[in-house]
Amino acid sequence: MKHPLSIFFGSFILMFLVTAVPCAAQDDAALAQIAKANDHYAKSQYKEAASLYQDLINRGFENGYLYYNLGNTYIRMGQTGPSILNYIRAKRLLPRDESLTANLNYAIQKTKDQLEPKSSTGLSSVFFWVNNFNLSEHLNFLLIVNLLFWTSLGGWTVRRTEFWSLAKKITMTFLFIAVLSFGVKMNIDSQSDTGVILAGEVAVKSAQGVDNVTLFQLHEGAVVSIVERKKDWVQIELNDGKKGWTQSRFIGV
Repeated sequence: MKHPLSIFFGSFILMFLVTAVPCAAQDDAALAQIAKANDHYAKSQYKEAASLYQDLINRGFENGYLYYNLGNTYIRMGQTGPSILNYIRAKRLLPRDESLTANLNYAIQKTKDQLEPKSSTGLSSVFFWVNNFNLSEHLNFLLIVNLLFWTSLGGWTVRRTEFWSLAKKITMTFLFIAVLSFGVKMNIDSQSDTGVILAGEVAVKSAQGVDNVTLFQLHEGAVVSIVERKKDWVQIELNDGKKGWTQSRFIGV
């Protein structure tokens, strides 16, 4: 007969390994549209495929693979700006996908400026594992650990044995880590505002208004951080600290 402690840890590990799976569209119309878009892509009918993928996204289907497919479609069409934008969107939902990372890097290398997304600093450097999981996965882990903690606490309340005491301490530790990780991830996502230049060439100004001094120029596919928004203008920042203003219609977020 298995020891209760081994059963507990086995259950914990099994639950920990369960990750969030992207929800597929349930209605037949959406599934048929995905299949049709994939068929267009396979036949090199990229414009038609992009239109169908984009329509699903516009209708609220938030799925990393959908953004990934749209990014692949745009790169085939030679539109590096939209492809990088959708790869970055996909990356937020599929942070561990190596093929996605490779495609994003490939697309960036095709741009004139070759500007990459801002590197992780601050909290994400300390909590180094946070960016390996999306927000939904962090939430799922938190809910699982919370359930395990209250289960172990209940067991310890009913039967104050060494097993339940150890289980309570372990799950409490993991619950503390899970709460911190979830909070850090929420903070990073809320502060992360990445934009991609979609126009062929954009003049970055010293202030709002086309008559102001041009500080530098950016080209399609350049990845920037958005610092501030004012009416039809946004203040952007590059990884090297350069800042300036450009019209929001030139940037995809």
